[in-house]
Amino acid sequence: MRRSTTKSKLVSSTLSISAILFLLLLWMIVASIYQNDFIFPSIKSIIQAFFRIFQTSNSLKAIGFTCIRVILSVVICFFLGLVITGIYIICPMSIHFLRPMIQMMRSIPLAVISIFIFILIGDKIGPYIITILMSLPIVLEGMMTSVNQINPHIIDEVNMLSGSIWQKIKSVYLPIVFPYVIMCLIQTLGMSFKVMIMGEYICQTSTSIGKVLYSVKMNIEMDSLVAYGILIVLIVVVLECMIGYCKRRVETI
Repeated sequence: MRRSTTKSKLVSSTLSISAILFLLLLWMIVASIYQNDFIFPSIKSIIQAFFRIFQTSNSLKAIGFTCIRVILSVVICFFLGLVITGIYIICPMSIHFLRPMIQMMRSIPLAVISIFIFILIGDKIGPYIITILMSLPIVLEGMMTSVNQINPHIIDEVNMLSGSIWQKIKSVYLPIVFPYVIMCLIQTLGMSFKVMIMGEYICQTSTSIGKVLYSVKMNIEMDSLVAYGILIVLIVVVLECMIGYCKRRVETI
C-alpha cells in the first residue's frame, strides 16, 4: 500500500514538473518567434524583472498593502458568511431571500461592479467592497452546501439537545463543516487576490499592485507585467500552503 502511494506521488510530481517544463518550452518558442520583449518578453527578461520588483521600496509597499487588503477582505467575508450561514441554519426558509442576492452577485461582471463602487465610494474603501461582494457568493455557497450535506439524523439529535442554537452551531455544526470551510477559504484566496488587484487597478488605489500594474501598462513593460503575475501566483500558493498546514495542525489536536 505504501509502495503504491509513493509511486502515485512520484507520477503526479513528474507530471506536474513536465507541465511546467512544457509551458516554459512553449514560452521560449513563442518568444523566439517574436524576438521583441515589448510584445512577448523572453524568460531572461522576465526573471530580471521579477528580481527588480524586490529592489524598490515602492513595489514592496504595494505588495504588502495589497496582501493586507486581501486578508482583511477575506476575514470580513468569512465572518459575514458564518453569520449568514447561521441564519440559514436557524431559518432554512431564508435561502429563498438569500438566493436571488447571491445569484446577482455572481452574475454581475467584475468591471461593472468595480466602476460602480469606485464612483460611489472612492479608491480607498472601494477595493474592499468589490472583493467582498465578488467573494461572498463562493463562501456562502460552500458553507451552505456543507450544511446541507450533514446527515439529517445528526440534525434531529442536535435539535433535541438543550442549549442555545449558537452553542449548537459552535459545538456541532462548525466541527462537521470545518474541512469544507478550509477548502472554501483556499478557493476564495485566489479569487480575492485577482478581484482585489482588478479593483485597485480600476479605482487607482495608491500603494497597491493594481496601481503598479496600471503604470506598467502605460509604460508597456510586458516583462514586469508577467513578473507580477508570477509573483501573485507564488503569494497565493504560499498562503494556501499555510492554510493547509494550519488545517493539519488543528486536526491533530
